[in-house]
Amino acid sequence: MYKKYATVFLLTVLALVVLIPAAGVPVIAQGGDEQTAINLAATSGEFADWLAGYNHWQGSAYPDDTEPGLWYVDFYDETVDEWLGWAAVDLNTGEIVDSFVPRPLPPEEFQAGQERVTAFVLNDPEVLALLEDPDLWELGVDFNRYDQQWEAWFARGLDALVVTLYQDGDNFYIDEIEDANALSEQQALQAARDQAITLAYEAEGVWEALDGVDDWYTYTERQGDNLWSVEFTTADGELFYALVDVAAEKVLETAIGGR
Repeated sequence: MYKKYATVFLLTVLALVVLIPAAGVPVIAQGGDEQTAINLAATSGEFADWLAGYNHWQGSAYPDDTEPGLWYVDFYDETVDEWLGWAAVDLNTGEIVDSFVPRPLPPEEFQAGQERVTAFVLNDPEVLALLEDPDLWELGVDFNRYDQQWEAWFARGLDALVVTLYQDGDNFYIDEIEDANALSEQQALQAARDQAITLAYEAEGVWEALDGVDDWYTYTERQGDNLWSVEFTTADGELFYALVDVAAEKVLETAIGGR
């Protein structure tokens, strides 16, 4: 039985999204810790050259709940479809405390890794037992730059397996062996949920309902094939409700709750 697989993908729900109007050029902060945190992260050595390759990238930031002055920044491409990395910024010192950029591997390192992973999985006893005859399966190997893991995909007709590996120094280790078809269904469901939240953010009146509230969160529930309800709520009650159609990319109903 395959283990349940979840790909980190990566869409953080944020209360404030700041659009940078010039291609790859951050706005000079005119006040506000959010923009200051974004500017500090964007101009740091880790991100400056990376973001320069993206036109009109977007940055969003939110504060740590317990450490004053500590802000977390996420970067996205212009359409918010591609996550470009994150940074933890200490506004007290102007220091980048931690960061991650999902850079692809250099071509030579990627090719060498592909060859080694291919040889490794085709000699693993558990993988061979599942395949029975490896020659009947098509194999593709890729590096997941977001999870920093290698993935070997096997396909045979309607059947598909994905082997996830991590690298420790010069050695490779198998993390999971999964049914790739089940993985695709899970990814599609998560993508629909993320899209529902994105559409709800665009609903009329949502930001007015959230204004001045810091501890709200979203709750989503599937209401039909393409219908999702999205609630913006706190421990004290619902602030805003939206019913969205992810296929039509429309907000069908909204309601403002009491505080």
